[in-house]
Amino acid sequence: MKVIAFLNPKGGSGKTTATINVSACLANAGKRVAVVDTDPQMSLTNWNSTEKAAFDVFTAASEKDVYQVRKDLGDYDFVIIDGAGSLSVITSAAIMVSDLIIIPVTPSPLDFSAAGTVVTVLEAQAYNRPVEARFLITRKIEQATMLSVLKDSIANTGIKAFKTAIAQRQSYVKSVFEGNSVFDTTDNAAKGEIQILTREIVDLIE
Repeated sequence: MKVIAFLNPKGGSGKTTATINVSACLANAGKRVAVVDTDPQMSLTNWNSTEKAAFDVFTAASEKDVYQVRKDLGDYDFVIIDGAGSLSVITSAAIMVSDLIIIPVTPSPLDFSAAGTVVTVLEAQAYNRPVEARFLITRKIEQATMLSVLKDSIANTGIKAFKTAIAQRQSYVKSVFEGNSVFDTTDNAAKGEIQILTREIVDLIE
């Protein structure tokens, strides 16, 4: 079993959208996937209210629940943790149990500033248990000035970014609103984007 956590205490950074679509991609490939919703607002749990997802959704109310995922969800191929929209002890717990930390950031100074807190926690815990980490650029708009600034800021952290970014597409917003993933839409560009990103993720940890 591999554990992956999407973490950025800034709300609106694309954590839940990325979690849903990467998890759907893994499930579509025949993998057993459990998603753990750690956000007090339970965005992902509410998204799955109709239980149409190809993966199982669990809710973690505390850091204790997060520490238990390897024991409680050991029958799954992948456990994906959707991080809370605030910095909390759950963030530290997620880093401790994960094989890979993914830090979603949009081309926004506020998003990147918040992401810095995750980097700080990663550095503090590296002495006990180093964990692989990558930035994931979300809501990417080509030629945006802030995109260049973001890439420079990422380079200065010493943590790499995925080669694949998630572009700003209406299909992501619409599908999540409807309780689906982009694999339930006709947007082949979005589907391909997620498939390539998921392959990058799996190659890092398998």
